[in-house]
Amino acid sequence: MSDPEQRQRLWTGRGIVTVLAVLPLVLTGFVIGYGVGSDGSRLGDTVDEAWNGGPGTVDHRPLAASFTATGVTGPAPDAPVVLPVGYSDDLGIAVTHLQFAVDESTVRPDHTAELRLPVAAPPEGEGMTVEVTSVHPVSCLCSLTAASAPPYGTVWDVAEVDSSSTEVVFDVTGAIDAPGRYGFAVTTPDREAYLEFEGAEYGTGPALRTVSTPPTPPAPPTAPTPYPDPTGLDPSTTPSQDPSPSAADSPVPTEDPSPTAVADPSAAPTADPSPTTVVDPSPSTGPSPLPAVDPSPTTDPSAAPGVPAADPTSAGPPASPREESGQNEDQLSVCKTGDKLIPTCGALVGVAPAAHTSRVKEDELLTFEERVQHTQQIYHAYERGDQRLFPTDAQIALTEDPEKPRTLFLNWKPQGASWAEIAAGDPETDEFLDRLAAHISADFDKPFFFTVHHEPENDVVQREGSGMEAADYADMFRYVIERLRANGVDNVVSVMNYMGYLKWVEKPWHDQLYPGDDVVDWIGLSGYGQSLHDDGRSDFGEIVDQTKGDTAWPGFYHWIAEEHPDKPMMLAEWGVFHQDEYPDHQTAVFQAARYQMAHYPRLKAIVYFETPEDSNGGRNSEVHLDEGALDAFRALMRSPYFNVRLE
Repeated sequence: MSDPEQRQRLWTGRGIVTVLAVLPLVLTGFVIGYGVGSDGSRLGDTVDEAWNGGPGTVDHRPLAASFTATGVTGPAPDAPVVLPVGYSDDLGIAVTHLQFAVDESTVRPDHTAELRLPVAAPPEGEGMTVEVTSVHPVSCLCSLTAASAPPYGTVWDVAEVDSSSTEVVFDVTGAIDAPGRYGFAVTTPDREAYLEFEGAEYGTGPALRTVSTPPTPPAPPTAPTPYPDPTGLDPSTTPSQDPSPSAADSPVPTEDPSPTAVADPSAAPTADPSPTTVVDPSPSTGPSPLPAVDPSPTTDPSAAPGVPAADPTSAGPPASPREESGQNEDQLSVCKTGDKLIPTCGALVGVAPAAHTSRVKEDELLTFEERVQHTQQIYHAYERGDQRLFPTDAQIALTEDPEKPRTLFLNWKPQGASWAEIAAGDPETDEFLDRLAAHISADFDKPFFFTVHHEPENDVVQREGSGMEAADYADMFRYVIERLRANGVDNVVSVMNYMGYLKWVEKPWHDQLYPGDDVVDWIGLSGYGQSLHDDGRSDFGEIVDQTKGDTAWPGFYHWIAEEHPDKPMMLAEWGVFHQDEYPDHQTAVFQAARYQMAHYPRLKAIVYFETPEDSNGGRNSEVHLDEGALDAFRALMRSPYFNVRLE
């Protein structure tokens, strides 16, 4: 927008979001290739040597602070006075986007980091859950829309915000792992909640606060004793004659302790181009809690947000930061799978094709892919008993197509022994597991998803001695995974696959089903768009995060965020049944899924369950029964969220 005084007002359900247009965002001197962290493992020795300055505690002001909204088709505004998160009738689903810059002049490798967001308008009612996740920073806000927003990476922290909240503080220490630009998205899984954070219009509002720990000074060298002590005393037993503390025991200040609010922009040619506030430059001898200090900056309020205030004595433009040596590849510029098949950003898609039929499932996978015009990276297959070894040759062949990379999700339901008997070492099951381990080790070395007796809830017999109690299931799951691992199978990515029916979460034994974080890599859910009230109005959000009446159950997404925040979430099965009385139901849910993915950064895979006749009433979940539904599913598959490279 060319007129810096022009204002565009967006009316929301809570109030007014005022979008103030300012000068175009200037990323002076910025190197687009700067690294963006998504985990804490990328800091190399070369960067460590260069990244050793830093004035202690610094509030980094954003290079960009804006938002996207599914109800707004235009690009993100340059400088809104408030930053909305959540749902309103006019904005749709709003997500706040922030970008910051750090370099060796402000942050050391040994640091903590907080994203601090002052609340302008708190949520009404009972409050809301808010999450922060890494995203790839865009080069220009003109390219940032709800449809083109970068897919979510790692979720770093979650907070509960209510009507009394004045500031939300997220721990994002793990996100900052090298000098460079960093993007964050602030979201909520609550589909009927809304709040507003302060914008960056006057240099206040959001801040990335980093607290750097000074390097520990080396101990002074001890002079050797080349000749025997003429006194004849053993020097190791002679008390020291110098009572003064050694240099290694004394704190060594590395910064000027004078209370300087902002460094002179002309003093350091390698200064970070983003406006920063040095909050506490006093030396520190080790990690300490973040100080409760005034986060407000002392920058020029007339400066454009995201652009450093001009120094009136400066003879030229501010110097750009020097490019760091040893920069790592930007992990979020391309979404791809990493350890445990977890995408660095975005989500995987998959299908269990032609379920409950006698058709050749591998052929049906290819037919489904052609129909929906998108490769299904996860092929979900079901195995029973202890006769057939898996993966089969046909299953393995699907993973060897270089043009269409795929992995497997193998679902094994043991038979012939109870859960308790398997956990106690049932001989026949042990023999099968040992043969299975040998087969996998010899014939299939790629990582693949694996679960044991998916959806166990409706098989629980909560009676002492039944062998099928909830705790027996957890013991059985653990036993199977640990036995495979002990036999050398290291490519299994384990999934705990819950049933989505809410009647089970109210059972007192529900928590006893979980086998333990050390043997569970992903948490999966089976959920279907059949509508809670059979009125054809259910949407994708009800599948992912269903609640029921006055029950205390927060929904599966909320439950994972609260109880297992380090585990990625998978829709291990999901589907929408075609209903003649609601002919547009499938279309509505598939369309909703395209934009409701904005609510769920922890959701890292969705696997469709396609069947012409399910086991509960003969319902049909095929996506091609209606032309509108098929078009909507194809559009869903084209979403940027699912543009992930399987490696």
